[in-house]
Amino acid sequence: MTTLRKISAALFFSGSLACGAALAQSAAPTPAVQTDAASQQQSSEEPFTLEGLRKKLIGRLGTNVSEVSETAFPGLYEAIVGPDILYTDKNADFLIMGQLFDTKTQRNLTAETKDRLNKIDFSALPLDDAIKVVQGNGSRKIAVFSDPYCTYCKKLEATLKDMNDVTIYTFLYPVIRANSREQSEAIWCAKDRGAAWRAQMVEGKAAAPKDPKCDTSALDRNIDLGGRLQVTGTPTVFVPNGQRAPGAVSLEYLEKMLAVEPKKN
Repeated sequence: MTTLRKISAALFFSGSLACGAALAQSAAPTPAVQTDAASQQQSSEEPFTLEGLRKKLIGRLGTNVSEVSETAFPGLYEAIVGPDILYTDKNADFLIMGQLFDTKTQRNLTAETKDRLNKIDFSALPLDDAIKVVQGNGSRKIAVFSDPYCTYCKKLEATLKDMNDVTIYTFLYPVIRANSREQSEAIWCAKDRGAAWRAQMVEGKAAAPKDPKCDTSALDRNIDLGGRLQVTGTPTVFVPNGQRAPGAVSLEYLEKMLAVEPKKN
């Protein structure tokens, strides 16, 4: 069951419980004086914590909730549920799916969270597992996850070859076809990986079959890396400031991405 289906089911169940509780409360007489037992129960309740709210959400939704934080809206909390950004109250009784805007500052708070979650530490990328192509003085850097049979990857490669003063690190990410792995291995094991990659993507010339002795374990590491970075499609571009861009983005967009300097700690 997908995350959203689980959440929908949980919302229906929670709503049913809330309706039942409301009916039962309206039918029962209101006590004039609070009993000692009720007082003791209230006093024994655990104080509110973000971690407690996170655990309560996990229990009710039956899925991973990696993070819960306060928002600028009083009483509203942001929850990272799988790949989704949701909002809830302090009791985890309700969930809101949508965008949270700050009208005073004209900021999309949901989009800011998404950008933060999608950013990576570019300096931590294992660049030795990527195909390296230097253009001009190579002073700027771009990392790309690509599949040799990806149509949009070929479109992006045609754009990348026209960029000036850039070093392009291509992580072969064979996920589209069953034979993507075989072709990726052939390119990785070529004498000139960069030339073999460009020939495949720009000129449509497939690389020769690999030497059986060639080590292709880098491709396994790339698959694992892409999973950890939540690369869900090809091509996906990363730049040194940690920003990502999925799809065959334009040259102008790439230049804007590269113009944003990485933040210094």
